[in-house]
Amino acid sequence: MKRCDFLWQYVDYWAGVDPAFPAMHYEARTITYGEFEKLTDTLARAFLDFGVRKGDTIATMLPSCPEYVMSLIAADKIGAILCAMDVKYKAADLRRFLSHIEPKVIVALSRSDDYDIAEALESVGTELDTLREIHYLMVGESAFGKPFDDVFREDYPDEPLKTAKGNQALDDGMLIVFTGGTTGVPKAALLSKQNVTAMATIEAEFLYDMLAREGVSGRVKSVASLPPSHVGGTVEMMGTIIAGGLEMIIHDSWSPARVLETTEAEKVPWMGGVPTMYAIMLLMPDLDTYDLSALKIAVLSGEKVEQDLLQLIRSKICPNIIIGYGSTEAGSEVTFTDLADTDAMIVDGYVGKPLPGMEIRIVDDNDKELPPSEIGEVLTRGPLTIKGYFKMPDEDRDGFTGDGFCRTGDLGYLAEDGGLYIKGRKKHIIRVGSYTVMPAEVEEVVLQDSTVGMAAAIGFPDKVLGEVVWLVVSPAPGQTIDERHIVRRCESELAKFKVPKRVIVWDELPLTRIGKVHRVKVQNAIIASMEEKE
Repeated sequence: MKRCDFLWQYVDYWAGVDPAFPAMHYEARTITYGEFEKLTDTLARAFLDFGVRKGDTIATMLPSCPEYVMSLIAADKIGAILCAMDVKYKAADLRRFLSHIEPKVIVALSRSDDYDIAEALESVGTELDTLREIHYLMVGESAFGKPFDDVFREDYPDEPLKTAKGNQALDDGMLIVFTGGTTGVPKAALLSKQNVTAMATIEAEFLYDMLAREGVSGRVKSVASLPPSHVGGTVEMMGTIIAGGLEMIIHDSWSPARVLETTEAEKVPWMGGVPTMYAIMLLMPDLDTYDLSALKIAVLSGEKVEQDLLQLIRSKICPNIIIGYGSTEAGSEVTFTDLADTDAMIVDGYVGKPLPGMEIRIVDDNDKELPPSEIGEVLTRGPLTIKGYFKMPDEDRDGFTGDGFCRTGDLGYLAEDGGLYIKGRKKHIIRVGSYTVMPAEVEEVVLQDSTVGMAAAIGFPDKVLGEVVWLVVSPAPGQTIDERHIVRRCESELAKFKVPKRVIVWDELPLTRIGKVHRVKVQNAIIASMEEKE
C-alpha cells in the first residue's frame, strides 16, 4: 500500500489511481475519488479566502457526512487545525470550547432533530468578542451564515493552495478532540498530522493484512457511522478508509439495524466499534435473519470484553475478533491482538502487542519502571501519541512525562513477550479505606447474571472509609433484578471490601457518545440525589 506523510495526500493519490472509484456514499449521493480531490481543493481555497492560515482553527458541528469529511481534508490541505465538535453541544459547551479554540470558520449543521444549532451558534457568537469575525458555513437551510454548497460556485486563486500544501510538517497540528469528559473537565487533545496519518496508515495496512488472511482482497467497502467528534469516528474509521483508498458508506449516526442492513446488502467485510455496540446488536430479536457471511473481521476497542460476549459475537456476528487498545492521547490504537490470540487471554485483559514505532512503559506511583508482570500505570510514546493539548500547559505537565510519555491513567502490565494486559482504570479507582477497587472487578461479576443488562460500580462517600462501593444496574430485556441476589452473588465471588453496600436499579444507564457506560454521570446523579434527601 502507498505510504503518504499527510492524510490529504492519500485523497490526491487515490484520485490519480482511479478517479472514478467511489470514495463516499451518503444516502442517495455518491462522490468519486476524482470528485473528492476537486471538492476538497475548492473548499481549501475557500478557507484560505476566508483568511484561514497555517495553524488557525476550523470548527465543525457535523455528524458523519460528506461535508465533514471534506472539511477535514480541506483543512489538512492548508495546514489548518480542525476541531470536530459534537452536534449535541449546547450553549454552555459552545461558550467553553469555542472561546478556547477561537476558530476562523465554523462548518455546522443548521438543525439536528429538534435542536436549532444555527440559532445556538448565532447567540453564542454575539456573546463572545473572539467569535464576532467567524465565517459560518451552514449545511441545510438556514438564514444564518453562508450555505456550505455556495463555496463550490465561486472561483478562488490556485497559488495560495499550492503554497499551503508545500508548507507543512509532520508535527503540525491537524485535529483537536475534546476528551476526558467522562473522567473530568474536557481537555483539548491536539493530534498532529503524523498522529492522524500514521494511525490511519497502520490500521489500513493491518486491515488489508487481516482480510487477506481471510481470503478478501482489493479496495473493500467500509461503514463509517461513529461520531466524528471522537478519534474512533474521524481517525480510525474515516482516516483508515481514506488511507486505504476504500469505499466509505457513511451513516450520520450509529444504528444497529442500519449497520447490519448495510453490512448484509453491501457485503462489508469488517466492522468496528466498542463492546457495548456489539452487545446492543446481540439483543436484537431479528439478528439471526441478517446474512453476515461476508463479514470476516470484527474490531473491538474501548472496554474489556467478557467471555460470554466474545462467544456470542463469534457465533452470531463474526467469527474473527481483533481487540485494540488506545485513547485519544495515547494513540487511537496503540496495540492490536492477533487472530490467533485466545479468548482466555482476551478475557484476562490481553490487548495485544505495540503497533510499529510505539513504546509502552509500566510505572509505579513514583514513575519507577516496573518489570514484566507487575501492574502499574500504562505510559505510551511514539508516532501515534500526542505531544500535548491545545493551549493547556497545566494539562501538558500533568498528562505527560518529561521525556514525552503519555500518562494514560490505565493500569496494566507487560508480559515477558511484550504483550500488554489492561487490568483497570487508575482514574476510576474506588478507594475503600486502605484498599483499592477497580469498578470493572465488580461489574464483571454482576454482568455474569442473566438478569443484568448493564452495570456501573461507583465510589460513594463514606465518613469512615472515605468511599464504599455502590452499584447501579439496569435489567436485561424482559428481566427483573433482585438487589439482594446481586449482593449475595458479589459476596460469593468478591472480597468483602469490594461488595456493593447498595444496589440501585435504573431502567437504563447513560452512555457516552461512543457507547460506554458514563460512570461519572451515574456517580454525580447518585450523589446529587442523596444530598437532596439529606
